[in-house]
Amino acid sequence: MEYSPQKRKFRFHLLGLVHLPVSERYMGCAFTQKIVKMAKMMLSLGHEVIVYGAESSDVPCTEFVQTHTLRELQDTWGDGDNRFDIGYNWYKDGFRHDFNKKREQVTLDYYDRCVEEINRRKQPDDFLLVMQGFYHKPIADRVNLWLTCEPGIGYRGSYTKYRAFESAYLRNFTYGSENPGQSVNGNWYDRVIPNYFDEKDFTLQTEKEDYFLFIGRVIKRKGLEVAVRTVGQVGGKLIIAGQGNPWFKSDNCEFVGYVGPKERNELMGKAKAVFVPTLYLEAFGGVNVEAQLCGTPVITTDFGVFPETVIQGVTGFRCNVLQDFVNAAREVENLDPIIIRKKAERYLMTNVRFEFQQWFNDLYQLYLSANDSSIKGWGYCE
Repeated sequence: MEYSPQKRKFRFHLLGLVHLPVSERYMGCAFTQKIVKMAKMMLSLGHEVIVYGAESSDVPCTEFVQTHTLRELQDTWGDGDNRFDIGYNWYKDGFRHDFNKKREQVTLDYYDRCVEEINRRKQPDDFLLVMQGFYHKPIADRVNLWLTCEPGIGYRGSYTKYRAFESAYLRNFTYGSENPGQSVNGNWYDRVIPNYFDEKDFTLQTEKEDYFLFIGRVIKRKGLEVAVRTVGQVGGKLIIAGQGNPWFKSDNCEFVGYVGPKERNELMGKAKAVFVPTLYLEAFGGVNVEAQLCGTPVITTDFGVFPETVIQGVTGFRCNVLQDFVNAAREVENLDPIIIRKKAERYLMTNVRFEFQQWFNDLYQLYLSANDSSIKGWGYCE
């Protein structure tokens, strides 16, 4: 009789970060939050989760393995500001790392420690969850677990054999980029599983106040200028929140800087609309779902992920030219916060976790078939 993966609990080796402890404290880092919530989801389904990361991590898990210290982070990226665990004012400056640079010694040591600790614990049917693509590849190559996969691809440059993309746009973009000019077949064992959010962080707010909100990294490619020009046209107020500094001054804008989870929830919930007018092809754009979970419509561009996550005229508006943005800003008050919230609940961890469960089930069945020719993989049916 074939073994059913649905009857098995799995063990996951979950890779943390070099540049930050794995903690909800660093909510401005999307990677960090995905790791924290992945651990929560898998624990809630009864799986074993071993997390590897920096000192001061407080991620829920079965076992935490410290791979490096806060002192190493401070010595590598800090500027001596002892008000912050990592040695610099990340509220203002944004996070420091070596993603696109020559690897620092702390990173090389982190790789070695992860490999040592995982190899000490691993069993052949364990999963290795690679959370940062090529940045984590040196670990995956030396651990060499069959069930190595990338479960939250919201970036360009994925590489593992089994991949879960945060949007259909990014999956198809990736396939096309890897096979330019070709007619490409799909991959049964790749999935589209969206980013996931904790219900406790977002409260439905049906009563709105007279302001628009832009929240996120304060950089040009996030489309801040679009939001400013739109609000200027409709004569409203724009609150700007996030890491960085606006590069302009406008009488209708108020910059409040970085905000924590409670302040974010409050600002999003009471806003007439949240602008997410990203200029590049956004892989997921979590702010747009966060706003919807607060019952607040979003005003976005009409490319990248947004055709998948924003229902035109229901949960927000997808725009092209400035007139579209202005029309959207004038119409958002007609959208129903309760409906917006209901549509966005599709992205809650309590729902998305089952999509991951099914994917891991399928991958495990494939693993069994690869090791025993009498067991079916793709063709397995109960």
